[in-house]
Amino acid sequence: MTSVLLHHFDPSPFSEKVRLLLGHCDLAWGSVRIPRMMPKPHFTALTGGYRKTPALQMGRDIYCDTALIVRVIERLSGKSTLVPPGQAASVRALEEMGDRLFLAAIPILFRPEGRAVLVDQLGEEGLARFQADRAELFSGGNVSRPDDQFSRAVWTSTLEMLDAQLAHQPFVLGEHPTLADFSLYHPIWYVRNNPGVRGITQDYPHLMAWFERLGAIGHGRRHDASEAQAHEIAAACDHWQPLADEFDDSLNMAPGDEVTVGAVDYGVDRVHGRLVHISREALTLEREATFEGRVLGPVRLHFPRDGFTLSPASSF
Repeated sequence: MTSVLLHHFDPSPFSEKVRLLLGHCDLAWGSVRIPRMMPKPHFTALTGGYRKTPALQMGRDIYCDTALIVRVIERLSGKSTLVPPGQAASVRALEEMGDRLFLAAIPILFRPEGRAVLVDQLGEEGLARFQADRAELFSGGNVSRPDDQFSRAVWTSTLEMLDAQLAHQPFVLGEHPTLADFSLYHPIWYVRNNPGVRGITQDYPHLMAWFERLGAIGHGRRHDASEAQAHEIAAACDHWQPLADEFDDSLNMAPGDEVTVGAVDYGVDRVHGRLVHISREALTLEREATFEGRVLGPVRLHFPRDGFTLSPASSF
């Protein structure tokens, strides 16, 4: 099997979701650390301008957005228990709850106690650059940067529900962890990673016991790889990863068409390339990757269909 590389940075909550899932699935993976803020020149050379973290690389195939990455990991591991057929709808609903909980977590980190920790970590100038970077990330999409009012409406009620659900079972949907657990873990990890606001999670004993059980899984068989090595791996690869399902022609587009793909929520930078495949769950396009004048060769970018739009390049 082609080696798995995860492009991420340590404090990234969505990266933590994937890191923990890689540990749970016992997959060996290369840790490619990328910058926390733009510019990310090595990363965007591969992704064609897509900037959200993390991305998963297998040879010269790049999988973007956590929603797709976790399903790639599920297939690689063969763990059907991650999305049990009889609980697929529940898993999907709880994934969406995890996304809302992540948005609710953001303002918590900028409450005075949390902000003080961020200043210690980044400095006032660094924090200002970080906030400007994230303001740009949330510009142009259909999801606005969340405010403290949203956080207060969502955070406590969600944690109360989860604590009650975990009172009589070790994991959110029963005796074994599913993708729902990993989707709900990382927003809580994000808040607990900031000592200034960590206490906001403490009044939920069943939830905290669950959090410790999941955290104990760890990140598995991880080794370090550089961004330059990731480029070399893409350039040297001589094959593509298999594509799932038949081509869906319902969008009236064909392989080889010049297209753009972009997220609809936030981080909406559009990526240009040649359409390769449209499956039930993914959009795949191909583009020539270059870095500082060096041709790395063609790469394929895979995006989830849900949450992304595909358009003819001529419309932009």
